[in-house]
Amino acid sequence: MKIIRYLALALALAAFVPATSYAIVDAGIYGGYSFSGEIDAGSLASGKTTTGWEYAFIGHVNFDFLAIFNLGIGAFYQNAPLKFDVGGETIKVDNVTIGPDIYLELDLPVIPIHPYVRGGIAAYNKTTIDLPSSIGNDVTAKKYFSAYYFGLGAALTIFPFVQIFGEYMYNYANQEKDVTLSGNAVHLGARLNI
Repeated sequence: MKIIRYLALALALAAFVPATSYAIVDAGIYGGYSFSGEIDAGSLASGKTTTGWEYAFIGHVNFDFLAIFNLGIGAFYQNAPLKFDVGGETIKVDNVTIGPDIYLELDLPVIPIHPYVRGGIAAYNKTTIDLPSSIGNDVTAKKYFSAYYFGLGAALTIFPFVQIFGEYMYNYANQEKDVTLSGNAVHLGARLNI
């Protein structure tokens, strides 16, 4: 019975051996557009729709998993300068998120398109609402481990070490000072696999 346990443990560990035919690390950038988002900031804004551009940096250490999956564990930095309207005024919102990132990619060598799922939790999230003086003072809310995101996408290998990708992401942040921010976003980006 002990041999079966040791064999199962060895197989489980072997499934996460760093990739040899795949990238050991990757680094990427992406940009996109956040649409149909919603902000709730107490009496200032309740259920207001947010939109705006996003940009980010990502990096992972990659592992070959069961020979057809690539598991990436790393970190991300994302900035989303958003906006919404209140009483004819355009209000700017800057949402900065930093934290761990993980993705699982189907990596079949016979097709150049690799679908994946990706998600993470924000270790640090800061939302700044830039208010005109006629409405009130600026609001800055930050919190740790209070935001998350998840989504799916597809990467296309265009050169042996370069991929371009597109993805859909859902983002949610629950902040101090009664500020919550959620949104849907589409991203396009490039990743260098080393």
